[in-house]
Amino acid sequence: MTNAATDDMPDDTQRATEDAAGQAQPPAAAGARLKWERERAGLTVNDVAARLRLHPAQVRAIEDEAFKALPEAAYVRGFVRSYARILDVPAEPLLADLAPKLGPASTEVIERMTRERDYSPVRAAAHEQASRRIVLWGAVLLLVALGFVGWYASRASGNAAAGVAPAPAKPAPQAAVVATPVSAPATPAAVIAEAVPATETAAAAVPPAAEPVPTLEPIPPPPLLKLRFTGTSWTEVKDAEGKLLHSQHNAAGDEIVIEGTPPFYVVLGDSNKATVEVRGEIHDLTPHTRQNVARFTVN
Repeated sequence: MTNAATDDMPDDTQRATEDAAGQAQPPAAAGARLKWERERAGLTVNDVAARLRLHPAQVRAIEDEAFKALPEAAYVRGFVRSYARILDVPAEPLLADLAPKLGPASTEVIERMTRERDYSPVRAAAHEQASRRIVLWGAVLLLVALGFVGWYASRASGNAAAGVAPAPAKPAPQAAVVATPVSAPATPAAVIAEAVPATETAAAAVPPAAEPVPTLEPIPPPPLLKLRFTGTSWTEVKDAEGKLLHSQHNAAGDEIVIEGTPPFYVVLGDSNKATVEVRGEIHDLTPHTRQNVARFTVN
């Protein structure tokens, strides 16, 4: 009887029922499921990109499962978790579907990324600051040592000049006694009178030792590109060869120095939370910012 009722149903009504039943079942693939849930929620790609602090192209890559256009697998899993949280859907089935497509990853790396804990660039920046302090203190100690050596050398030269000057006066009494044996009592006075000018002349003839000029260590130039963050912001930096130098969320207080082959291609997900220094000077992001996302090149 049921089959008969179904056969009597008009074709249009039956097709509408099948479409409704098909729409009620979400896709099994993780990327397609996220896109399906996003469209059900009435959100655009730009809406999701703004909430995730990602570029719209990265959101489309997640939905299309184009993993070559995304960072390493650990970050993709973090993006999917955050995306699922925005859409209020469970993330575990999506991650289970992505597991064979992305390969194994460390749970610790994923948790560290999604919770925005301490990142390795922070440790690198701290290590760099400590290294700079060591270099500066070493330069100061070197200057102090050079100054002490110069002072000691100058003092030794002065003492040597004062000790050498009276030497010619010592044989003078014997020469005077031999030349004028008759006037022996007057000889010591004459010798002393002649010895004093000779001492002054000898002292005047010895030039004062020049103090050495301390050598100053060169101050290292500021880095080509330095990023500081006052809040959470996604950042991506590539070098001249397209190599990905930095791609992750950054927390408030993070300070990152970018090293590599310029020009650098930079994308900031939230330009209001970032300060950019190029060769030690603040770089204005206003001309490069659209919808709070800044894209610029550093040569």
